[in-house]
Amino acid sequence: MSAPSHDQFLPLFLPVQSDLRAFIGAAVRDPAARDDIFQEVAVVLWKKFEVYDPSRPFGAWARGIAIRKILEDRRVRDKSPTACTAEQLEALSAGFAADEAEASWQDREKALNRCLDQLPPRSARLLRERYHQNHSIEQIAEQEGLSLDAIYQSLSRLRRQLRECVQRRLGLAID
Repeated sequence: MSAPSHDQFLPLFLPVQSDLRAFIGAAVRDPAARDDIFQEVAVVLWKKFEVYDPSRPFGAWARGIAIRKILEDRRVRDKSPTACTAEQLEALSAGFAADEAEASWQDREKALNRCLDQLPPRSARLLRERYHQNHSIEQIAEQEGLSLDAIYQSLSRLRRQLRECVQRRLGLAID
């Protein structure tokens, strides 16, 4: 696999920048130290970008460097109270990695809206009445002239179809 070029750096760095700041902020109490560490991490990421393995998540790589910089800063400064141990930093990093593994809510919302647009009018109406207008199942059944069971089954099928459609659009494995 070839080394990434620096023109690929910003498209990878910008989306993880706020999470990286939050990660550092969760571990470092002093605002000046947080800013210094973030800047140092950004410089290291830039300088060592040619060794980044594009098959691995960029955010995890960045947090690994941030952990080393946080621990290095603690050894050098050794004046502010320690917010996290090295083990706690690793656990915190794992939590951020889990969040990265899921598609963003904005992506999910876009995918859901596209899936909703593809529904037949009757299906869209059922969902709108139930979830936007908060009609009860009984109200919908009476209005549609169907049994409660038929409405429950229809809504269940629609939710499953929407979940599968969203998963396909996001490229996620379907259970």
